[in-house]
Amino acid sequence: MAYVSLYRKFRPQTFDKVIGQEHITRTLGNQLRSGNISHAYLFTGSRGTGKTSVAKIFARAVNCLHPLADGSPCGECDICKELSNPSSLDILEIDAASNNGVDEIRNLRDNVKYMPAISKYKVYIVDEVHMLSTAAFNALLKTLEEPPEHVIFILATTEVQKIPATILSRCMRFDFRLLTIDELVRLLMSAFEGIGRKYEHDALVALAQAGQGSARDTLSLADMCLSYCEGEVTYEQVIQALGICSPELILNLTAHILSGDVDSALHELNDMYEQGKSITGIGREIAGMLSNISYAKNCNGANSFLQLTADMFERIRKVAENTDNAKILHAMEVFCYLEGELRYSSLPKVLLEMSIIKACEISSDFTQDGILKRIKALEERADRGSFAPSQGEAVPSPAQNLPSGDKIWAQVIHRVIRENSSVRVLLDSYVPRCELQENVLFAYFPDENACKVICTVADILLEAIKESYPEITELKILPETRRTQTDIEIEKIKNLVGENRVIVTGGNSNG
Repeated sequence: MAYVSLYRKFRPQTFDKVIGQEHITRTLGNQLRSGNISHAYLFTGSRGTGKTSVAKIFARAVNCLHPLADGSPCGECDICKELSNPSSLDILEIDAASNNGVDEIRNLRDNVKYMPAISKYKVYIVDEVHMLSTAAFNALLKTLEEPPEHVIFILATTEVQKIPATILSRCMRFDFRLLTIDELVRLLMSAFEGIGRKYEHDALVALAQAGQGSARDTLSLADMCLSYCEGEVTYEQVIQALGICSPELILNLTAHILSGDVDSALHELNDMYEQGKSITGIGREIAGMLSNISYAKNCNGANSFLQLTADMFERIRKVAENTDNAKILHAMEVFCYLEGELRYSSLPKVLLEMSIIKACEISSDFTQDGILKRIKALEERADRGSFAPSQGEAVPSPAQNLPSGDKIWAQVIHRVIRENSSVRVLLDSYVPRCELQENVLFAYFPDENACKVICTVADILLEAIKESYPEITELKILPETRRTQTDIEIEKIKNLVGENRVIVTGGNSNG
Protein backbone atom coordinates (compact mmCIF):
# COMPACT_ATOMS: atom_id res chain seq x y z
CA MET A 1 0.00 0.00 0.00
CA ALA A 2 1.32 3.46 -0.93
CA TYR A 3 2.52 5.66 1.90
CA VAL A 4 0.01 8.32 2.99
CA SER A 5 1.50 11.58 4.25
CA LEU A 6 0.71 12.67 7.79
CA TYR A 7 -1.36 15.68 6.83
CA ARG A 8 -3.63 13.47 4.69
CA LYS A 9 -3.73 10.61 7.17
CA PHE A 10 -4.71 12.86 10.06
CA ARG A 11 -7.08 15.18 8.18
CA PRO A 12 -10.06 15.82 10.52
CA GLN A 13 -13.35 14.11 9.59
CA THR A 14 -15.59 15.78 12.19
CA PHE A 15 -15.83 19.25 13.70
CA ASP A 16 -14.45 18.16 17.07
CA LYS A 17 -11.19 17.05 15.40
CA VAL A 18 -10.57 20.48 13.87
CA ILE A 19 -8.02 22.30 16.03
CA GLY A 20 -7.89 26.01 16.73
CA GLN A 21 -11.07 27.03 14.89
CA GLU A 22 -13.80 26.56 17.49
CA HIS A 23 -15.39 29.92 16.63
CA ILE A 24 -16.07 28.57 13.14
CA THR A 25 -16.99 24.94 13.85
CA ARG A 26 -19.40 25.99 16.59
CA THR A 27 -21.20 28.47 14.32
CA LEU A 28 -21.47 25.97 11.47
CA GLY A 29 -22.68 23.25 13.87
CA ASN A 30 -25.41 25.53 15.19
CA GLN A 31 -26.52 26.33 11.64
CA LEU A 32 -26.70 22.65 10.76
CA ARG A 33 -28.77 21.81 13.85
CA SER A 34 -31.17 24.71 13.33
CA GLY A 35 -31.40 24.33 9.55
CA ASN A 36 -30.45 27.99 8.95
CA ILE A 37 -27.97 27.22 6.22
CA SER A 38 -26.57 29.95 3.99
CA HIS A 39 -26.27 29.56 0.23
CA ALA A 40 -22.63 30.83 0.08
CA TYR A 41 -19.70 30.77 2.48
CA LEU A 42 -16.25 32.34 2.30
CA PHE A 43 -13.41 30.69 4.21
CA THR A 44 -10.29 32.83 4.43
CA GLY A 45 -7.00 32.47 6.31
CA SER A 46 -3.38 31.39 6.01
CA ARG A 47 -2.45 28.11 4.38
CA GLY A 48 -2.82 24.93 6.40
CA THR A 49 -5.32 26.28 8.91
CA GLY A 50 -8.21 23.96 7.97
CA LYS A 51 -10.25 25.79 5.32
CA THR A 52 -10.64 22.88 2.89
CA SER A 53 -11.01 20.33 5.70
CA VAL A 54 -13.87 22.26 7.30
CA ALA A 55 -15.47 22.76 3.87
CA LYS A 56 -15.47 18.99 3.25
CA ILE A 57 -16.84 18.23 6.72
CA PHE A 58 -19.62 20.77 6.23
CA ALA A 59 -20.43 19.42 2.76
CA ARG A 60 -20.95 15.93 4.18
CA ALA A 61 -22.70 17.16 7.33
CA VAL A 62 -25.33 19.14 5.43
CA ASN A 63 -26.35 15.92 3.65
CA CYS A 64 -25.84 13.42 6.51
CA LEU A 65 -28.86 11.31 7.44
CA HIS A 66 -27.85 10.92 11.11
CA PRO A 67 -25.64 13.90 12.12
CA LEU A 68 -23.85 13.89 15.46
CA ALA A 69 -24.75 16.16 18.37
CA ASP A 70 -22.34 18.91 17.26
CA GLY A 71 -23.61 18.80 13.67
CA SER A 72 -20.73 16.66 12.34
CA PRO A 73 -21.40 13.92 9.77
CA CYS A 74 -21.82 10.45 11.29
CA GLY A 75 -19.59 8.79 8.70
CA GLU A 76 -21.71 5.61 8.87
CA CYS A 77 -24.81 6.33 6.80
CA ASP A 78 -25.01 5.57 3.08
CA ILE A 79 -24.82 9.25 2.15
CA CYS A 80 -21.65 9.84 4.23
CA LYS A 81 -19.97 6.80 2.71
CA GLU A 82 -20.88 7.87 -0.81
CA LEU A 83 -19.76 11.46 -0.29
CA SER A 84 -16.42 10.27 1.13
CA ASN A 85 -15.59 9.01 -2.34
CA PRO A 86 -13.47 11.63 -4.20
CA SER A 87 -15.44 10.90 -7.39
CA SER A 88 -18.77 11.90 -5.83
CA LEU A 89 -20.92 14.07 -8.10
CA ASP A 90 -22.53 15.94 -5.20
CA ILE A 91 -19.35 17.47 -3.71
CA LEU A 92 -17.39 19.18 -6.46
CA GLU A 93 -13.96 20.65 -5.73
CA ILE A 94 -12.75 23.26 -8.20
CA ASP A 95 -9.20 24.58 -8.27
CA ALA A 96 -9.57 28.22 -9.29
CA ALA A 97 -5.83 28.52 -9.85
CA SER A 98 -6.03 26.26 -12.92
CA ASN A 99 -9.69 26.90 -13.82
CA ASN A 100 -9.77 30.66 -13.59
CA GLY A 101 -11.24 31.61 -16.94
CA VAL A 102 -14.72 32.87 -17.72
CA ASP A 103 -15.52 29.72 -19.74
CA GLU A 104 -15.03 27.44 -16.73
CA ILE A 105 -17.34 29.59 -14.61
CA ARG A 106 -19.97 29.65 -17.38
CA ASN A 107 -19.89 25.85 -17.43
CA LEU A 108 -20.33 25.83 -13.65
CA ARG A 109 -23.25 28.24 -13.97
CA ASP A 110 -24.89 25.95 -16.52
CA ASN A 111 -24.41 22.84 -14.37
CA VAL A 112 -25.81 24.18 -11.07
CA LYS A 113 -29.37 23.73 -12.38
CA TYR A 114 -29.01 19.93 -12.26
CA MET A 115 -30.24 18.22 -9.10
CA PRO A 116 -27.86 16.28 -6.78
CA ALA A 117 -27.35 12.61 -7.61
CA ILE A 118 -28.16 11.14 -4.19
CA SER A 119 -27.95 14.00 -1.67
CA LYS A 120 -30.11 16.89 -0.62
CA TYR A 121 -27.50 19.52 -1.54
CA LYS A 122 -24.88 19.80 -4.23
CA VAL A 123 -21.85 21.57 -2.73
CA TYR A 124 -19.27 23.45 -4.81
CA ILE A 125 -15.93 24.02 -3.05
CA VAL A 126 -13.89 26.61 -5.00
CA ASP A 127 -10.33 26.63 -3.71
CA GLU A 128 -8.01 29.66 -4.17
CA VAL A 129 -10.98 31.63 -5.48
CA HIS A 130 -8.92 34.84 -5.58
CA MET A 131 -7.22 33.46 -8.71
CA LEU A 132 -10.36 33.89 -10.82
CA SER A 133 -10.20 36.52 -13.53
CA THR A 134 -12.35 39.64 -13.42
CA ALA A 135 -14.60 38.25 -16.15
CA ALA A 136 -14.97 34.98 -14.24
CA PHE A 137 -15.98 36.82 -11.07
CA ASN A 138 -18.57 38.79 -13.04
CA ALA A 139 -19.95 35.55 -14.50
CA LEU A 140 -20.25 34.10 -10.99
CA LEU A 141 -22.05 37.05 -9.43
CA LYS A 142 -25.67 36.33 -10.30
CA THR A 143 -25.43 32.60 -9.61
CA LEU A 144 -23.69 33.22 -6.29
CA GLU A 145 -26.38 35.67 -5.20
CA GLU A 146 -29.39 33.54 -6.15
CA PRO A 147 -28.32 29.91 -6.64
CA PRO A 148 -30.86 27.08 -6.90
CA GLU A 149 -32.13 25.83 -3.54
CA HIS A 150 -30.16 22.59 -3.87
CA VAL A 151 -26.75 24.33 -4.32
CA ILE A 152 -24.28 25.61 -1.69
CA PHE A 153 -21.06 27.45 -2.58
CA ILE A 154 -17.98 27.37 -0.32
CA LEU A 155 -15.21 29.71 -1.49
CA ALA A 156 -11.74 29.30 0.05
CA THR A 157 -8.86 31.76 -0.26
CA THR A 158 -5.59 32.83 1.33
CA GLU A 159 -5.77 36.35 -0.15
CA VAL A 160 -9.19 37.74 0.63
CA GLN A 161 -8.09 41.27 -0.30
CA LYS A 162 -8.06 40.24 -3.97
CA ILE A 163 -11.74 39.25 -4.02
CA PRO A 164 -14.17 41.89 -5.34
CA ALA A 165 -16.47 43.50 -2.80
CA THR A 166 -19.47 42.35 -4.85
CA ILE A 167 -18.48 38.73 -4.17
CA LEU A 168 -17.69 39.34 -0.49
CA SER A 169 -21.10 40.89 0.13
CA ARG A 170 -22.85 37.75 -1.13
CA CYS A 171 -21.05 35.33 1.22
CA MET A 172 -21.02 34.52 4.91
CA ARG A 173 -17.37 35.07 5.85
CA PHE A 174 -15.31 33.01 8.29
CA ASP A 175 -11.69 33.93 9.14
CA PHE A 176 -9.42 31.01 10.05
CA ARG A 177 -6.66 31.93 12.49
CA LEU A 178 -3.10 30.64 12.75
CA LEU A 179 -2.58 27.84 15.24
CA THR A 180 -0.62 28.29 18.46
CA ILE A 181 2.50 26.37 19.41
CA ASP A 182 0.54 24.41 22.04
CA GLU A 183 -2.12 23.39 19.51
CA LEU A 184 0.48 22.26 16.98
CA VAL A 185 2.40 20.31 19.63
CA ARG A 186 -0.78 18.47 20.63
CA LEU A 187 -1.43 17.69 16.96
CA LEU A 188 2.10 16.29 16.57
CA MET A 189 1.77 14.23 19.75
CA SER A 190 -1.45 12.69 18.44
CA ALA A 191 0.15 11.94 15.06
CA PHE A 192 3.35 10.44 16.47
CA GLU A 193 1.45 8.31 18.96
CA GLY A 194 -0.92 7.26 16.18
CA ILE A 195 1.96 5.80 14.16
CA GLY A 196 3.84 4.50 17.19
CA ARG A 197 6.95 6.70 17.04
CA LYS A 198 8.78 7.91 20.16
CA TYR A 199 9.79 11.54 20.44
CA GLU A 200 11.34 14.23 22.63
CA HIS A 201 8.98 17.02 23.63
CA ASP A 202 11.53 19.67 22.63
CA ALA A 203 11.65 18.12 19.15
CA LEU A 204 7.90 18.62 18.76
CA VAL A 205 8.21 22.24 19.94
CA ALA A 206 10.91 22.87 17.33
CA LEU A 207 8.67 21.40 14.63
CA ALA A 208 5.70 23.46 15.79
CA GLN A 209 7.75 26.65 15.72
CA ALA A 210 9.01 25.86 12.23
CA GLY A 211 5.41 25.27 11.08
CA GLN A 212 4.58 28.95 11.71
CA GLY A 213 0.95 28.36 12.64
CA SER A 214 0.11 25.98 9.77
CA ALA A 215 -1.03 22.46 10.62
CA ARG A 216 -0.24 21.15 7.12
CA ASP A 217 3.25 22.67 7.08
CA THR A 218 3.96 21.30 10.54
CA LEU A 219 2.89 17.77 9.61
CA SER A 220 4.85 17.94 6.34
CA LEU A 221 8.00 18.88 8.27
CA ALA A 222 7.27 16.09 10.73
CA ASP A 223 7.07 13.67 7.78
CA MET A 224 10.55 14.71 6.69
CA CYS A 225 11.98 14.36 10.19
CA LEU A 226 10.44 10.90 10.59
CA SER A 227 12.34 9.80 7.50
CA TYR A 228 15.56 11.42 8.74
CA CYS A 229 15.47 10.07 12.29
CA GLU A 230 16.04 6.45 13.16
CA GLY A 231 13.99 5.42 16.14
CA GLU A 232 13.22 8.22 18.57
CA VAL A 233 12.77 11.70 17.10
CA THR A 234 15.19 13.93 19.02
CA TYR A 235 15.63 17.69 19.18
CA GLU A 236 19.14 17.63 17.70
CA GLN A 237 18.03 15.48 14.78
CA VAL A 238 15.08 17.78 14.06
CA ILE A 239 17.42 20.79 13.96
CA GLN A 240 19.70 18.96 11.53
CA ALA A 241 16.84 17.67 9.36
CA LEU A 242 15.25 21.12 9.03
CA GLY A 243 18.61 22.70 8.21
CA ILE A 244 18.12 25.52 10.68
CA CYS A 245 20.62 26.99 13.11
CA SER A 246 20.46 25.93 16.72
CA PRO A 247 18.83 28.55 18.97
CA GLU A 248 22.09 28.81 20.92
CA LEU A 249 24.02 29.97 17.85
CA ILE A 250 21.31 32.43 16.84
CA LEU A 251 21.15 33.82 20.38
CA ASN A 252 24.93 34.32 20.45
CA LEU A 253 24.85 36.14 17.12
CA THR A 254 21.90 38.28 18.20
CA ALA A 255 23.61 39.16 21.49
CA HIS A 256 26.69 40.35 19.58
CA ILE A 257 24.44 42.47 17.34
CA LEU A 258 22.68 44.12 20.28
CA SER A 259 25.99 44.81 22.03
CA GLY A 260 27.42 46.39 18.87
CA ASP A 261 30.23 43.82 18.59
CA VAL A 262 30.65 43.70 14.81
CA ASP A 263 33.79 41.56 14.93
CA SER A 264 32.22 38.74 16.99
CA ALA A 265 28.95 38.93 15.02
CA LEU A 266 30.69 38.42 11.67
CA HIS A 267 32.82 35.58 13.07
CA GLU A 268 29.63 33.89 14.34
CA LEU A 269 28.00 34.42 10.94
CA ASN A 270 30.99 32.87 9.16
CA ASP A 271 30.70 29.77 11.36
CA MET A 272 27.09 29.40 10.22
CA TYR A 273 28.14 29.72 6.58
CA GLU A 274 30.62 26.88 7.06
CA GLN A 275 27.81 24.71 8.42
CA GLY A 276 25.88 25.33 5.19
CA LYS A 277 23.04 27.28 6.80
CA SER A 278 20.59 29.17 4.57
CA ILE A 279 21.18 32.92 4.31
CA THR A 280 17.44 33.59 4.24
CA GLY A 281 16.94 31.23 7.17
CA ILE A 282 19.61 32.98 9.24
CA GLY A 283 17.98 36.36 8.70
CA ARG A 284 14.54 35.00 9.56
CA GLU A 285 15.80 33.29 12.72
CA ILE A 286 17.59 36.45 13.90
CA ALA A 287 14.32 38.36 13.51
CA GLY A 288 12.52 35.66 15.49
CA MET A 289 15.14 35.76 18.24
CA LEU A 290 14.85 39.55 18.46
CA SER A 291 11.11 39.10 18.91
CA ASN A 292 11.72 36.64 21.75
CA ILE A 293 14.15 39.06 23.40
CA SER A 294 11.59 41.86 23.12
CA TYR A 295 8.95 39.72 24.84
CA ALA A 296 11.38 38.61 27.54
CA LYS A 297 12.28 42.24 28.28
CA ASN A 298 8.79 43.73 28.29
CA CYS A 299 6.35 40.95 29.30
CA ASN A 300 6.00 39.19 32.62
CA GLY A 301 5.74 35.43 32.21
CA ALA A 302 6.69 35.65 28.54
CA ASN A 303 7.79 32.02 28.38
CA SER A 304 4.24 30.84 28.95
CA PHE A 305 3.56 31.61 25.28
CA LEU A 306 7.10 31.58 23.83
CA GLN A 307 7.33 27.88 24.76
CA LEU A 308 11.14 27.86 25.11
CA THR A 309 13.19 25.54 27.27
CA ALA A 310 13.90 26.94 30.74
CA ASP A 311 17.63 27.24 30.04
CA MET A 312 17.13 29.01 26.70
CA PHE A 313 14.59 31.46 28.12
CA GLU A 314 16.93 32.32 31.00
CA ARG A 315 19.73 33.08 28.53
CA ILE A 316 17.40 35.22 26.45
CA ARG A 317 16.25 37.07 29.57
CA LYS A 318 19.85 37.91 30.49
CA VAL A 319 20.50 39.32 27.01
CA ALA A 320 17.30 41.37 27.30
CA GLU A 321 18.41 42.80 30.64
CA ASN A 322 21.68 44.05 29.14
CA THR A 323 20.13 46.04 26.30
CA ASP A 324 17.41 48.63 25.87
CA ASN A 325 14.28 48.77 23.74
CA ALA A 326 15.78 51.33 21.35
CA LYS A 327 18.52 48.90 20.27
CA ILE A 328 16.10 45.99 20.02
CA LEU A 329 13.68 48.05 17.93
CA HIS A 330 16.46 49.24 15.61
CA ALA A 331 17.67 45.68 15.01
CA MET A 332 14.11 44.39 14.47
CA GLU A 333 13.47 47.05 11.84
CA VAL A 334 16.65 46.08 9.98
CA PHE A 335 15.85 42.36 9.85
CA CYS A 336 12.11 42.75 9.18
CA TYR A 337 12.91 44.35 5.83
CA LEU A 338 15.79 41.98 5.05
CA GLU A 339 13.73 38.96 3.94
CA GLY A 340 11.89 40.96 1.28
CA GLU A 341 15.14 42.43 -0.01
CA LEU A 342 16.81 39.00 -0.17
CA ARG A 343 14.23 37.78 -2.70
CA TYR A 344 15.50 40.15 -5.37
CA SER A 345 19.18 40.42 -4.45
CA SER A 346 21.94 38.81 -6.52
CA LEU A 347 24.29 39.16 -3.52
CA PRO A 348 22.29 37.77 -0.56
CA LYS A 349 25.41 37.02 1.50
CA VAL A 350 26.64 40.61 1.24
CA LEU A 351 23.15 41.92 2.00
CA LEU A 352 22.95 39.85 5.20
CA GLU A 353 26.38 41.06 6.31
CA MET A 354 25.39 44.68 5.60
CA SER A 355 22.24 44.21 7.69
CA ILE A 356 24.22 42.80 10.62
CA ILE A 357 26.68 45.70 10.56
CA LYS A 358 23.82 48.19 10.25
CA ALA A 359 22.04 46.61 13.21
CA CYS A 360 25.27 46.63 15.25
CA GLU A 361 26.03 50.29 14.63
CA ILE A 362 23.09 52.61 14.93
CA SER A 363 25.39 55.39 13.72
CA SER A 364 25.47 53.72 10.28
CA ASP A 365 21.74 54.29 9.78
CA PHE A 366 21.37 57.55 7.85
CA THR A 367 17.62 57.39 7.45
CA GLN A 368 15.42 59.93 9.19
CA ASP A 369 14.45 57.34 11.81
CA GLY A 370 18.12 56.50 12.43
CA ILE A 371 19.06 60.15 12.93
CA LEU A 372 16.13 60.70 15.29
CA LYS A 373 17.16 57.65 17.32
CA ARG A 374 20.69 58.96 17.69
CA ILE A 375 19.39 62.35 18.82
CA LYS A 376 17.13 60.63 21.34
CA ALA A 377 20.05 58.54 22.60
CA LEU A 378 22.15 61.68 23.08
CA GLU A 379 19.33 63.38 24.99
CA GLU A 380 18.95 60.35 27.25
CA ARG A 381 22.67 60.29 27.97
CA ALA A 382 22.59 64.00 28.76
CA ASP A 383 19.68 63.44 31.14
CA ARG A 384 21.64 60.70 32.92
CA GLY A 385 24.35 63.22 33.70
CA SER A 386 26.40 64.98 31.09
CA PHE A 387 26.93 61.99 28.85
CA ALA A 388 27.58 59.54 31.65
CA PRO A 389 28.10 55.97 30.37
CA SER A 390 24.87 54.24 29.37
CA GLN A 391 23.81 50.75 30.44
CA GLY A 392 26.19 48.15 29.09
CA GLU A 393 28.77 50.73 28.00
CA ALA A 394 32.33 50.44 29.25
CA VAL A 395 33.20 53.00 31.94
CA PRO A 396 36.37 54.95 31.07
CA SER A 397 39.23 54.30 33.44
CA PRO A 398 41.19 57.18 35.02
CA ALA A 399 44.14 56.31 32.79
CA GLN A 400 42.18 57.06 29.64
CA ASN A 401 42.45 60.54 28.10
CA LEU A 402 39.68 62.94 29.03
CA PRO A 403 37.88 65.01 26.38
CA SER A 404 39.16 68.48 25.60
CA GLY A 405 38.39 71.29 27.99
CA ASP A 406 35.86 72.85 25.62
CA LYS A 407 33.97 69.55 25.28
CA ILE A 408 33.88 69.04 29.03
CA TRP A 409 32.51 72.54 29.55
CA ALA A 410 29.84 72.13 26.85
CA GLN A 411 28.68 68.80 28.26
CA VAL A 412 28.50 70.04 31.83
CA ILE A 413 26.81 73.31 30.91
CA HIS A 414 24.16 71.42 28.95
CA ARG A 415 23.12 69.50 32.05
CA VAL A 416 23.41 72.41 34.47
CA ILE A 417 21.12 74.68 32.48
CA ARG A 418 18.56 71.86 32.19
CA GLU A 419 18.55 71.28 35.94
CA ASN A 420 19.03 74.84 37.22
CA SER A 421 17.11 77.49 35.31
CA SER A 422 18.42 80.26 37.59
CA VAL A 423 21.91 80.05 36.10
CA ARG A 424 20.75 79.65 32.49
CA VAL A 425 21.02 83.37 31.67
CA LEU A 426 24.49 83.67 33.19
CA LEU A 427 25.92 80.69 31.35
CA ASP A 428 24.23 81.53 28.05
CA SER A 429 25.70 85.04 28.13
CA TYR A 430 29.36 84.00 28.21
CA VAL A 431 31.12 81.28 26.22
CA PRO A 432 34.63 80.70 27.59
CA ARG A 433 37.62 79.06 26.02
CA CYS A 434 38.59 76.06 28.16
CA GLU A 435 41.80 74.10 28.68
CA LEU A 436 42.46 70.97 30.70
CA GLN A 437 45.86 70.80 32.38
CA GLU A 438 46.60 67.93 34.74
CA ASN A 439 43.49 67.74 36.93
CA VAL A 440 42.54 71.40 36.59
CA LEU A 441 40.00 72.86 34.15
CA PHE A 442 40.85 76.45 33.11
CA ALA A 443 37.96 78.55 31.80
CA TYR A 444 39.02 81.83 30.11
CA PHE A 445 36.33 84.54 29.85
CA PRO A 446 36.47 87.82 27.86
CA ASP A 447 37.10 90.13 30.82
CA GLU A 448 37.22 90.52 34.59
CA ASN A 449 33.50 91.39 34.85
CA ALA A 450 32.50 88.15 33.15
CA CYS A 451 34.74 86.22 35.54
CA LYS A 452 33.12 87.87 38.58
CA VAL A 453 29.66 86.92 37.33
CA ILE A 454 30.59 83.29 36.62
CA CYS A 455 32.43 82.97 39.95
CA THR A 456 29.06 83.32 41.70
CA VAL A 457 28.07 79.89 40.36
CA ALA A 458 31.55 78.33 40.36
CA ASP A 459 30.66 75.87 43.14
CA ILE A 460 27.65 74.59 41.17
CA LEU A 461 29.80 74.17 38.07
CA LEU A 462 32.61 72.36 39.87
CA GLU A 463 30.17 69.97 41.53
CA ALA A 464 28.62 69.14 38.14
CA ILE A 465 32.07 68.64 36.60
CA LYS A 466 33.13 66.25 39.37
CA GLU A 467 29.97 64.19 38.97
CA SER A 468 30.86 63.43 35.36
CA TYR A 469 34.65 63.64 35.59
CA PRO A 470 35.85 62.82 39.11
CA GLU A 471 39.46 63.12 37.92
CA ILE A 472 39.05 66.91 37.67
CA THR A 473 39.68 68.40 41.11
CA GLU A 474 39.68 72.14 40.46
CA LEU A 475 38.01 74.77 38.25
CA LYS A 476 39.83 78.06 37.60
CA ILE A 477 37.89 80.97 36.13
CA LEU A 478 40.27 83.51 34.56
CA PRO A 479 40.03 86.47 32.16
CA GLU A 480 41.43 86.01 28.67
CA THR A 481 43.96 88.77 29.38
CA ARG A 482 45.71 86.49 31.93
CA ARG A 483 46.81 84.28 29.07
CA THR A 484 50.30 85.44 28.18
CA GLN A 485 51.84 85.59 24.74
CA THR A 486 53.89 82.55 25.72
CA ASP A 487 50.71 80.57 26.39
CA ILE A 488 49.36 81.53 22.98
CA GLU A 489 52.58 80.56 21.20
CA ILE A 490 52.71 77.22 23.03
CA GLU A 491 49.12 76.55 21.99
CA LYS A 492 49.94 77.26 18.33
CA ILE A 493 52.86 74.82 18.48
CA LYS A 494 50.64 72.15 20.05
CA ASN A 495 48.06 72.58 17.30
CA LEU A 496 50.80 72.34 14.68
CA VAL A 497 52.79 69.31 15.84
CA GLY A 498 50.44 67.63 18.25
CA GLU A 499 49.80 68.13 21.94
CA ASN A 500 51.57 64.93 23.01
CA ARG A 501 54.83 66.10 21.39
CA VAL A 502 55.12 69.33 23.39
CA ILE A 503 56.50 69.34 26.95
CA VAL A 504 56.36 72.63 28.84
CA THR A 505 58.88 73.06 31.62
CA GLY A 506 59.02 75.76 34.27
CA GLY A 507 56.31 77.56 36.20
CA ASN A 508 52.63 77.74 35.34
CA SER A 509 52.08 80.83 33.23
CA ASN A 510 48.46 80.97 34.28
CA GLY A 511 49.44 81.85 37.76
